[in-house]
Amino acid sequence: MATRFNSGAVVGQPDADSAGVSVLKKGGNAVDAAVTAAFLSCVVAPKETGFGGYGGVMLISMAGKVHAIDFNTVAPAAASPRMFSVAGSDGRWGSTVRGRANTVGYKAISVPGVLAGLSMALEKFGTLSLADALAPAIKACKNGFRVSASYAEAIAAQEKTIREFPVTAKLLLEGDVLPTTKDKVKNPDLGKMLEQVAEKGVREFYEGRIADRIVKHVEENDGLLTKEDMASYQPRELDPIQVKVGGADLYFTPLCSSGVSLAQMCRLAELAHLNRWERDAARLAHGWTDIIRAAWLDRYRYFGDPDVVKVPIAMLLSEIQLGAAGRDVEANLDEGRQGQCLIRPLYSGGGTAHISTVDENRNMVSLSFTHGPSFGSFVTVPRMGLILNAGMSRFDPGSGLPNSVAPGKRPIINMAPVLALRDGVPFLTMGASGGTRIPSSLFQVLARRLVLEEDIEWSVSAGRLHSEGNDWVRIEEEFGELAPQYLKEVGYTLSKKGTAAAVVRAIEVDEDGKLTAVMDPRMGNVKEKGY
Repeated sequence: MATRFNSGAVVGQPDADSAGVSVLKKGGNAVDAAVTAAFLSCVVAPKETGFGGYGGVMLISMAGKVHAIDFNTVAPAAASPRMFSVAGSDGRWGSTVRGRANTVGYKAISVPGVLAGLSMALEKFGTLSLADALAPAIKACKNGFRVSASYAEAIAAQEKTIREFPVTAKLLLEGDVLPTTKDKVKNPDLGKMLEQVAEKGVREFYEGRIADRIVKHVEENDGLLTKEDMASYQPRELDPIQVKVGGADLYFTPLCSSGVSLAQMCRLAELAHLNRWERDAARLAHGWTDIIRAAWLDRYRYFGDPDVVKVPIAMLLSEIQLGAAGRDVEANLDEGRQGQCLIRPLYSGGGTAHISTVDENRNMVSLSFTHGPSFGSFVTVPRMGLILNAGMSRFDPGSGLPNSVAPGKRPIINMAPVLALRDGVPFLTMGASGGTRIPSSLFQVLARRLVLEEDIEWSVSAGRLHSEGNDWVRIEEEFGELAPQYLKEVGYTLSKKGTAAAVVRAIEVDEDGKLTAVMDPRMGNVKEKGY
């Protein structure tokens, strides 16, 4: 559903959004609200993210300029391309690493970027002190918070793995049993750590005694993270990617996020003239699928850390390249045929949190940040209440590929926050959580809104599908019966494994200056927050 507000809005993690709205009401800006809500999310949504999370990306629209902050993780200096043993791959559902070593346990841990990135955004663009932004998170750690249904369900779904890590089990279970919505949980150890950060600054986490304790625990359990890895980590401000679609200037975060892929998809929707099929669900589903797959083909072929491998971004976003791909997609639709297919290993799904904010001055933020897979590596540092990430899961576990592991390298990630301006005026902030489904879902929402010119509420709630560089498609029932049948006739294989949609949040500034905030109905009965 959608809710209209006059002044400001925050849509992200339902249990943390109110803290962001409170900041706005007290005169804070969109960055203050986003960072405060994000810090609280790190406490109340441990499945999705945390202070030990591997990182994320952020877009900020302020005073007519859009800024991008990259706080993606980096691999430890001791990491190597052959550090994981690939047990097998069927080319369709993905590679499996022996013992899930790249997703669970100590070798899955990379340098955490969440705290550094959010603090950089606050320092450069916010008005709050770090201590004030951390205050709601510290309060939740010390006083406790009520268990939500999603919190309880997430722990129940991962109970077996959680119990393999006694410190994590002690943190997440209540008296060795699964928590319920009747419980109130605390994390006083994490609260103490955050108080140290609030007092001494973020570098205490990366260079001080906090870093010493993190590294000591990881090294004692054969992990690769070192004090030098922590001390050398720095987030970065980068130039965003910009493309024009449907009269709007869309801004995306650059590599190593999925912003490039999302930019390609959005332009292809326009160049392939998908608006011709806006009343034909079957052809529209075919168009979505071919465009998503085309972008994934480029991701598999070319994308890696641009500081390590050469990625032809200018060529991939050129009108010549996109125009040719758009004509191919249009021809495929006209002739009812399947586009090219590349069989490649896939990446695992993930947790991920997203927060979009708009303030009274119409500054905007789109922020995505994560542990990686659910509950990160499942490793918790003793007497710190700090769950550590599984950032190494975002590399290709095989060697010799653009996104293979290398020392100090950043992995390709699925997050792709979006900002849109019209005639230089902030118009839309949007993002999603849901692993590899993030760019495909955001593409379909943006294409509905800007190419098919549907309203924002319907664009978010309408049925979606998902595919990658393969011959399979997942499609939601809301598409009806004709679309999946037609996709099978074209040559696609329909998959019932996993879900087809990421969870989208968006805030749009209407022509009258009012805000329309939308939480994806796939989140259940949650309410947009604002005033």
